[in-house]
Amino acid sequence: MTSFSRRAALTALPVTGLLGAGGASTAAAQAAPVAPVASTAPTAPTAPAEDSPVRLAFVADTHADPENAETTARLRAVFEAIEAFDPTLVIHGGDVTEHGIEAEYQAFEEAVPTGLRERIAAVPGNHETRWDASAGKLRAQWIGEEVRFQDVDGMRVILADTTTHQQEVAWWSARALTELEQALRSAGNLPCVLVTHFPMGEGYYYVANQQEFEDVLATHPIALHLTGHTHRELLTRVNRRDQLEAAAVKIDAAYYELTGSIDSLQVTRVDIPDPAAPTQTVRTPVTTYDLTPQPGRDTALPLGNRIEDDGGSIALDVTLRGSFQGALDAVLYDTTVYAGRNDKLPWTPLQGSGHRFSGRLDASALASGRQRVHVRVRPDDGSGNRLLTLPVVHGSRGTAWEAALPGMIQGGPAVVGADDGNSGGGGEVLVVGDSTGTVLGLDRSGATRWTADVDGEIRHDLLAVDGGRSVAVPDTAGFVHLFAADGSRLWRYGTDAPLAADPGTGTIDGAEVLMVCSGATLHVIDAATGGRLWTAQLPASSMGAPATDGERVYVGGGDGCAHALDARTGASVWTTSLTDKQGSYQRFIYGPWNDAITVLPDGGVIASGIADTWCLEPDDGSSRWRVDGSFQYAHEALTEDGDLVLANEGGEIVCIDPATGAEITRLATADRILDEGFVLDGDVVYAASHSGLITAVDLGSGSIEQLTRLSTAPVLARGTLFGGHLVFGDLAGTVHAVERV
Repeated sequence: MTSFSRRAALTALPVTGLLGAGGASTAAAQAAPVAPVASTAPTAPTAPAEDSPVRLAFVADTHADPENAETTARLRAVFEAIEAFDPTLVIHGGDVTEHGIEAEYQAFEEAVPTGLRERIAAVPGNHETRWDASAGKLRAQWIGEEVRFQDVDGMRVILADTTTHQQEVAWWSARALTELEQALRSAGNLPCVLVTHFPMGEGYYYVANQQEFEDVLATHPIALHLTGHTHRELLTRVNRRDQLEAAAVKIDAAYYELTGSIDSLQVTRVDIPDPAAPTQTVRTPVTTYDLTPQPGRDTALPLGNRIEDDGGSIALDVTLRGSFQGALDAVLYDTTVYAGRNDKLPWTPLQGSGHRFSGRLDASALASGRQRVHVRVRPDDGSGNRLLTLPVVHGSRGTAWEAALPGMIQGGPAVVGADDGNSGGGGEVLVVGDSTGTVLGLDRSGATRWTADVDGEIRHDLLAVDGGRSVAVPDTAGFVHLFAADGSRLWRYGTDAPLAADPGTGTIDGAEVLMVCSGATLHVIDAATGGRLWTAQLPASSMGAPATDGERVYVGGGDGCAHALDARTGASVWTTSLTDKQGSYQRFIYGPWNDAITVLPDGGVIASGIADTWCLEPDDGSSRWRVDGSFQYAHEALTEDGDLVLANEGGEIVCIDPATGAEITRLATADRILDEGFVLDGDVVYAASHSGLITAVDLGSGSIEQLTRLSTAPVLARGTLFGGHLVFGDLAGTVHAVERV
């Protein structure tokens, strides 16, 4: 098996070392081919001669799409030109495909000359991950989801997957950081080149825990960082490393040649003006890099930092090593940016000279809780800026307790068990799961009541069933597990495929059912026994939670449509398109692929795409009303008076009349609201943002109060009420109990 499609990236190459990616799918890991790996650590490589010849090619953002003739022509032309260049290795900076379906991977392979396929080393991008219903299986088979390194042409090339399951934001897991450090340490005197899809540096918020990455590189620097994602060519330098963001093949038929030697690596951009004539190229010198290793700690980074909060401002005192010539400035971490950048941060100069600099940042408008501050060191010696991001607790934390899990939390928790009114423990148990497959039952103080493990990762919502006496836990290996409130296992249902969707529940013929999609297969399961009632094939994958009114099962699909199926047989009843977009990719991303369907008391079916929300008639799927806005990610809810509450991606809480769709009120929070959504308690909406900001919105009075920013890690899972508190989990694996107003 020698083609790109039949082995993970680098498996066809002589592999010096393999590093497991943090949070890698169990199902994917089992499915992916595995290269032989020595049982002991490899011997430190021999230092290269500075004149060792280098011959590498670098591309990014190919976005292979068999339905797009223009991008396909550019893709073919680029790789035909690369074949003529005959590189030792072709490095791909991610977004191989448009939205990660198998037909696109196949289209990529068909566009690459046969003799070049085994020389491609790729990292996945957000376009392989954001809409992935295979729980990483396709990425493992076609790209390779592991962090890997390859010693080639006198350097070590490290490829790292920093994508987050079905999200835009990137994240370095603890495991990935540990293994990155091992790859850097074992490189000896080899210069290291890192490849990730997302760039990092000043004003970049694509990677949510960038400082943890910087801490690894502080003692094990890399010389060069190759990235994609931004679809622009840009050269920057920060923390002793150079970064090259590549132009996108999707937009420009262009690639980069890396030639010369370790101490004089010449980067040349190669453009192909006419994709029909790939041999006719325009060559433009970009820059020259010196990759000679710079061992040891960076002496320009601060030796010590003191940061204090007095409520109205944040004071910084930065101590440098020895006498320093240059300037320092600081700025608050921009929590409003999600998986993007801010090129115009309002830096505040720090005053001082020699080795000590001080200053204050205005914190009067800052929410209480966990915050961050950037400190930028700008030496005069031309070695480039240094960036440091420091945590600070501003004001009152506003949290009652916290509990840590070993992995990442992306699935919403569930509350099970009886409430006996005892605030110290009671019968209630909060059940939460993480990316390691760990399930915890927590009491009201945050103490662990019981633990369990499941087969794969837990990336989707847990669901209380049987009146709160048990909890359904889906995992990416393709199983739905049912646990009793005491943690005992009741049953396990296998979908026979990776599972990457939220489950839903309801009643059919007086019996409770669970409904969940594995890819494009909808499973309806007897909640009491775990027995399969029926399955049905949808036209495309779905990752949202289905719903039922007892007569029909409703589900949003990746074909841009809402579907109704007969609740007893699974036969199709109706299909309604929720987008006018054309093409598989556009219909997928604008449709209800991730929507949790809601059935109103009067029978109306609420289904949301990215551009709008619809209320559909249950009998035929015709439109009762529609409202503009991106309301798909947050689950809607009904107030005690029957009003429909929604949260849009822009962070607004919108209350509407469910009968007509008429808007009652609209109140804006400070940050974007995505899958974390909100918790409705009476007339108070407790909204969570991607950055962990918890805001109380009173629907009656219209008052808005920022309670706390509970974490510096993204919050990507919905929360719940538990033991008198609001409970949310973050991507770092911490459960936070937030005090209510």
